[in-house]
Amino acid sequence: MKNALLVIFILGYINLFAYDTQDYKRLLETKDCVTCDLRDANLSDLDFSGSDLQRSDFRGANLSRSVFLMADLSSAKLNDVKASGTVFWKATMDDANLTRIHAKGANFKGTSLKHSDLSYADMRGTKSWKVNFTEATFVHTDFRKAELGDAKFIRNDLRSSRMDGTLLWQTHFESVQMSANQCRHAKEEEALISTDTVCH
Repeated sequence: MKNALLVIFILGYINLFAYDTQDYKRLLETKDCVTCDLRDANLSDLDFSGSDLQRSDFRGANLSRSVFLMADLSSAKLNDVKASGTVFWKATMDDANLTRIHAKGANFKGTSLKHSDLSYADMRGTKSWKVNFTEATFVHTDFRKAELGDAKFIRNDLRSSRMDGTLLWQTHFESVQMSANQCRHAKEEEALISTDTVCH
């Protein structure tokens, strides 16, 4: 009896975190998958350029080195996703959850991340030129050595984020909460800092 209950528990645990096989098949065949369950799926080294992936659940999935050029990932769940070397160039990722995403060296050039959550995200060494971070959430986000030239930070709190060695040329900071060290570095990088940005 105990063994039977253990098997049921294990199967239930696996199902809780496994992707939906029909959603997975539909994504690979059509490249579009709105509100799909793709948790823990291996989607590395694939091309999803232009795909409509709004509100889909990618939690724990492997997206390493895949291409999401101009894809729509609005309101997608990307928590704990592996995305090293992934290309999100000009993707729409507004309202997406990128908590704890592992995106070291990924390309976010021109991406819209408005109202997204990047808490505890690993954004080290990302190419994030012209990204729109308006009202995005940052809690201990790691931007070390990222390229954030001409990006927009509007109404954010960056004080707990790591920004050592970050490129901030012409980066816009408007109504942002920053640490004194972050402000000093931003000024050295010739960032554009509004008068309502507060340096603590």
